[in-house]
Amino acid sequence: MSEEDEQRIGKEQHPYILKSYGAYRSKRLQAYINEIGQKLARVSDRPDINYTFTVLDDDTVNAFAMPGGYLYISRGMLAHLNSEAELAAVLGHEIAHVTARHAARLETRSKIAKVFGAAAGLATGSSGGFVLGDAFGGVFVRGYGRKFELEADELGARNMARAGYPPSSMLATIELLKQKEKFEIRQARTEGREARVYHGLLSSHPDNDKRYREVIKAAENIGDGGAEERAEEYLERINGLKWGEREQVGILRDRQFYHPQLGIKMRFREGWRLDNEGSRIMAVSPDNDAILQINAYSYRNDTPEEMLKRQLGENNVRDGRSLTIAGMPAYIAIANRADSPFGPKPVRYVVVFDQRRRKAYIFAGAGKRDLSRIAADEDFIAMIFSLDRMNQADYQVARKLQVRVIRADETTSFESLADESPLPNYPVDRLRLINGMYPDGQPEPGQMFKVIL
Repeated sequence: MSEEDEQRIGKEQHPYILKSYGAYRSKRLQAYINEIGQKLARVSDRPDINYTFTVLDDDTVNAFAMPGGYLYISRGMLAHLNSEAELAAVLGHEIAHVTARHAARLETRSKIAKVFGAAAGLATGSSGGFVLGDAFGGVFVRGYGRKFELEADELGARNMARAGYPPSSMLATIELLKQKEKFEIRQARTEGREARVYHGLLSSHPDNDKRYREVIKAAENIGDGGAEERAEEYLERINGLKWGEREQVGILRDRQFYHPQLGIKMRFREGWRLDNEGSRIMAVSPDNDAILQINAYSYRNDTPEEMLKRQLGENNVRDGRSLTIAGMPAYIAIANRADSPFGPKPVRYVVVFDQRRRKAYIFAGAGKRDLSRIAADEDFIAMIFSLDRMNQADYQVARKLQVRVIRADETTSFESLADESPLPNYPVDRLRLINGMYPDGQPEPGQMFKVIL
């Protein structure tokens, strides 16, 4: 791959990436990330490239580089970093992939095609990048491999030292992100699902391998000894950063679920949690043995009954009746057999037509051990029938969460903060993770740290 090819690929894929993720709407933050990125790029091995740095409106922990100097970092990644030096570690690692021409050094043309053929289909919902080995849905890590990841660590650490940041912060960043990945694996095991980790740092930087520590520590001999972490400066820059899913996914406050974009709300049962996969919303039971899925579609001029029977087949529907929910026409029935997260099962269906928005809300509930009877049907019905339209007070309650920076005192603990936290799942663990204090750390009196409000 020539340098001209690199420039062409990066320029061609940039609009696709922005369309898939969206650029984060903060000129101030975009300018700050560009400032740090350009500072690192100027001391890199290829300072002549026209580098472009973009913060993506993506809550996953994600950063990646495209050929030609196009680099991306998600707001989810920024929320988990705790100093400007850690930011420099992520950006320096990604710049190194560009300067070392790792894409051009892929062994075969088929690998190149495999990597960049995936770029046009980015909207997969999977995270990638620094924590995931520079992956669009896992593809980049299969292309680059461990050898290039270690080289990017080494070159990135050198660039950090030249730019006035301690290379040891790259080690801290790797460990922080490995803890995030370990938490995700434990969480997935508890919830009975696959971990949303695609060839991450646990595979490219295993705990029993000291090589990446050695190549990073070697960079500490570079620079003038005046390296700074700039922790408080960084935290002040990200104060007010948006937290959580994008607007189209919905928000859970205590047991109340709000979807501001659709203008609807519903109440979850005690202990049920919210789980999102792309545009699909799921309420999951405490024992992970029952799931209520919620999807929204545009509808034509048919009725809720006609829509459901067209999808499932006339003979596959029983116990059906028409009704209204929150003043909206609806149809409730059971499918004798239909696809579910647990395979083919009897499924409780409700279709609700929102005539104001021309949307059909389709609810589908199933249980892991259901044969003919739906064990969690009472829970499904209670949640579905709680559906209502949002009012002005609801929109205020459902405002987007933000990362807020506060200073600890003698009484501060993550446990006490979690009691009042709007985070729906694992609030203590999540607060520790974003502050680099997982699994059992606490903020020191006088220390600046992050909360979610």
